[in-house]
Amino acid sequence: MSMDAQINFRTSSEIKQKIVDMANKRGIKPSQMMNEIVEFFLDNVVTQDSKAIDLKALYDMVNLQAKKIEVHEQQIALLAKK
Repeated sequence: MSMDAQINFRTSSEIKQKIVDMANKRGIKPSQMMNEIVEFFLDNVVTQDSKAIDLKALYDMVNLQAKKIEVHEQQIALLAKK
């Protein structure tokens, strides 16, 4: 997929730092992290006629990603010990 479009938005410095930290842990740029987050969200949210966001689904997605990152961090730590 070609990265040929740009989206700008405001967020808190805390959210930005969390994204930067997550990206650094994965060895990618924050913009790549955001693309993964947005793509995951769009692929996993069941769209309905309602404009309401399913907060439970969003919470579950964020938790799943956090668990995946934790597993990757554990794997990296194990490899670093070898």
